[in-house]
Amino acid sequence: MKYTSGNMTPSRIVVFLPCHTLDDFPYWLDETEADAVLSTWTAAWHPRLLLAVNGVPRWASVDLPPPDDVPVIGLVPAPFDERFAAQAEAVASGGSQWIRGLQDRDAQTHAALVACGVDEVAVSDASAPADFQALGLAVLLSELLARRMRSSLTLESTGFEAAAITAARAAVAGQTAEMRQALGECFGCLEAARAQYYPVDVWLLDIVLLAESTLGRGLTAELDGGTPFGLVATGELVEQLATRHPETLERLREACVAGRVAPCGGRDDGRPASDCTPEALLASFARGSASWRAHVGIAPATFAQYAGGSSAILPQVLHGLGYTGAIWSLFDGSRLPDPSAGRIRWAGTGAGVIDAVGRPPLDARSAQTVLSLAEKLGDAMDHDHTVVIQFARHAGTASPWHDLLRRMAGLSSVCGRFVTPDELFRQTAGAGTEVSFEPDAFGVPAPPTDVQGLETAIAATAAEAGQISAAAGQLVGLLSPPAVAADQPSPRTVANATAASWWPQAGRWLVRRRADGDDRFVLDNGLVRLQVHRQTGGLLSVRRPGDRGNRISQQLALRTTRPAPATGSGWESPEDRAVYSRMVADSIERQESGPSGPAIESRGRLLGGDDREIGRFVQRVSAMDGLPLVALDVDVHLTEPTCGPWFEHYAACRFAWNENEDVELCRSLHTQAVVTERTRFTAPHYLLVKPVDAARAGIWPDAGEVAILTGGLPWHVRQTPHMLDTILLAGGGQQATRRLALGVGLERPWDAAFGLLAGEPGLTRRQGGNPHVRITVGECVITEGRVAKAIVGLLESTGRGGEVRIEWQSDVLAAVPCDLHGRPRDDVSVTIDGRAIVASLRRFEWLMLAVEFGP
Repeated sequence: MKYTSGNMTPSRIVVFLPCHTLDDFPYWLDETEADAVLSTWTAAWHPRLLLAVNGVPRWASVDLPPPDDVPVIGLVPAPFDERFAAQAEAVASGGSQWIRGLQDRDAQTHAALVACGVDEVAVSDASAPADFQALGLAVLLSELLARRMRSSLTLESTGFEAAAITAARAAVAGQTAEMRQALGECFGCLEAARAQYYPVDVWLLDIVLLAESTLGRGLTAELDGGTPFGLVATGELVEQLATRHPETLERLREACVAGRVAPCGGRDDGRPASDCTPEALLASFARGSASWRAHVGIAPATFAQYAGGSSAILPQVLHGLGYTGAIWSLFDGSRLPDPSAGRIRWAGTGAGVIDAVGRPPLDARSAQTVLSLAEKLGDAMDHDHTVVIQFARHAGTASPWHDLLRRMAGLSSVCGRFVTPDELFRQTAGAGTEVSFEPDAFGVPAPPTDVQGLETAIAATAAEAGQISAAAGQLVGLLSPPAVAADQPSPRTVANATAASWWPQAGRWLVRRRADGDDRFVLDNGLVRLQVHRQTGGLLSVRRPGDRGNRISQQLALRTTRPAPATGSGWESPEDRAVYSRMVADSIERQESGPSGPAIESRGRLLGGDDREIGRFVQRVSAMDGLPLVALDVDVHLTEPTCGPWFEHYAACRFAWNENEDVELCRSLHTQAVVTERTRFTAPHYLLVKPVDAARAGIWPDAGEVAILTGGLPWHVRQTPHMLDTILLAGGGQQATRRLALGVGLERPWDAAFGLLAGEPGLTRRQGGNPHVRITVGECVITEGRVAKAIVGLLESTGRGGEVRIEWQSDVLAAVPCDLHGRPRDDVSVTIDGRAIVASLRRFEWLMLAVEFGP
């Protein structure tokens, strides 16, 4: 729609913006409004329009009348037409004409040209209008940024307008070289103005996300552009690209060689990082890099991933693999701790710091992102020494405004210049604020959507445990302690002798008397003693011989949730509305023989609040011979499948400890014991219930510490400070058979967890070395039937840094620190002391050594 007043020739172009001054510019406009403002503003910068009025566009408030001394062509963004209409008649000067009600940029340009009496729209160089639109966008963003930085853009005395008219005249005449030179002068004026308030480089990153649906046409469209970008893809996606789109792969290879595209990735899949052992992470990186190198010819130097969470162990892994930088953010909506800086140095656990981009990316699909860019830049300039703005989107989904922004950045650095992540880290190496977060600060992955996802996770953990056990088995002869002679006492005798003080003996006597004289419900292997509850069939107590108090109890239960209160009633959280079934034993039998020795088997029902049967169970407990471990075999069959949200309807193994004890709960993260304060978390290998006094004193292992070996069950819920649910079944499941275990005072719970998963409970006996260090085993060289050389990792696993001593059963000829590729390092030193290796480890550090053993 167009409103015209008078017949005088307009001598000025005015764009009406929804603000009174640029100080109150509405960065918060929604997508439709932002698109309209950008369309209207850039429509006014067509070279023929600039020539028609012999000047550059200006702006006025949509709510306030512009000066009426000269006739103007006014362009009004369509969503704000009603606000403008209220004063349109009052401000109409003779010859003024209004372009209203049009959303499309080209339509607005055409209407403005007609109002000026110009019939010809096209220019000789088809790309020229886009260059002038980029100039217009640069002017708007520069004006807004100057105001945001408490300054002003003074172009009147710079010759900007004259250069713009010269460029427009050259564009219309088809003089491309002259046009570009004049446009360069215009951008130079803008750059000089910005240098007055921020004379430092601004770096822009374009992050393109690859997905199965964008392997072909979407990626090709990105490669057609000339702007540098980083391509985020897993090794699996690179393999698919090579198979399905070899021609696109070849173009990608050429772009990477030319430096226009930087591979960003590392891992070969999107499995949650927190579910992986260090060995699995390393293997995933190796496969991912191999895929990039095989098909693209170059491996990523910048780490990035679409999903899969993050972890404090990553900096030392990335540093050890030779990565130069990392993209802190995820792109699936998962939240990470806020580093509060754009350019950071990420210090995780252990040794190694990695350069990274910290601020979340802006959505390159959105017009609102471009309109609010000045505000984002201003915030970064206020807080960061190195200003970095990153944009992200899937391949081929960028908005036209992002394309225009990239065009603008190709002509000028007034709002920054686009570089690849690799180039950014090369140019800004060592810059940024160092940040560090505790391991538990990183979010946990979402639970699976169905019971099959749970089964898959358990199977993957068990398979990985088998691989780790097999690798560790290669060093059994080197790490195992000297064999116990035939005339030496058994573990049971040793344990009893250790407890042979008056009070422990008295305590054991009292405990036995409290068992009502019925040994059917009690098992004791000399290292651990358990008692089964005669009514529920669960574990009434687990303790060491001589303990005065119970360490932990256990029951089975089905957790459901009461309906939410009626509208208008007080709000209750799902946790407040939790309802648990009762465990009732129908029979309890003692079995004198079994795979793990004597056992007690309970059979019974799970009853709801109305005493209705909602499930049946079989639970078998046994004390493993020679180990302070209680095996817990559970079979649960529900009457109806679980339904509803994962954490509101599930079958669980419930553990409880003394509510008067002050304990801290540790969960296994990368097989390391990490203190957690979360109520919902993952721990696929083990959990530790540790007395706070022992934790503060640094006692390890603490004889009163209880280990819950979770048997691959990843999800756990801490319902109260002294009660924990290990989820056995959820997401539509109805039946589950699980194996868990409980240990008291275990020296290396990670080894016991691997043994449980791999079907080798004795594994915990054969792993020698420092009690708070897990020994990982890489490539081994076998000579004459013995291990002559091996890549050995020392993984500090309890958060206690300091000097460690690893004893071997063979002479150590050499121990050379190396990175995760096996290349020697000169920044770490270790000492060989006879048959021992002495090294200094930081908290949760993973130190790799190339060790050579003597015969």
